Amino acid sequence: MTPAPLTGEGLRVQHAREVTLAYPAFAWPAGAQLAVTGPSGTGKTSLLNVLAGLLHPQSGRVTYGDLILTDLGEAQRDAFRRRNVGYVFQDFHLMPGLTVLENVELALRVAGTARAAERARDALTRLDLGARLRHRPAQLSTGERQRVAIARAVAHRPGLLLVDEPTAHLDRDRAAAALTLLREAAGDLDATLIVVTHDEAVAASLPLRYHVTPGPA
Repeated sequence: MTPAPLTGEGLRVQHAREVTLAYPAFAWPAGAQLAVTGPSGTGKTSLLNVLAGLLHPQSGRVTYGDLILTDLGEAQRDAFRRRNVGYVFQDFHLMPGLTVLENVELALRVAGTARAAERARDALTRLDLGARLRHRPAQLSTGERQRVAIARAVAHRPGLLLVDEPTAHLDRDRAAAALTLLREAAGDLDATLIVVTHDEAVAASLPLRYHVTPGPA
């Protein structure tokens, strides 16, 4: 998919029944790579969910290129996400009963991608998982499961790659390798990479930072 600039202004999200969080305005060019930082409870993952179209803010505006994401209905946001967004969840969200290949292939079929099996195999092979295609997630190491999640996120060539705490389950060496992998995958796609992290080393290694501060709107 064609990458596009991403902007937001006036964003407010319901965080709990009595708390609404406000986000600073942002304007990121296509292909930007940045860390989203801030204390726990400030809505960093909620921001990712807004950008993915999974969560609709109480107020404010998000645009992706010429598309006003916050004006879309739920079905339109679902279509946007299938075409344009790759999401790597903190806990990976792999289907335990499916093989590595089937996990990635299923995501491609849901996105309506042609030649799903071929694209899935290619994405996994590029991430050095060609020998693990028939394994199930429980048979993989944590790092391998993360690579499967990355393969699933990038196989349909999204313009927007959203990643939630990619180093939470990894030691320092594997964390550095995972971040390198994400940056290379985003660079290959010219995709915008947005990484939520509590890890200062991760944040410092990315060119841009967007810091979310505590406090209600």
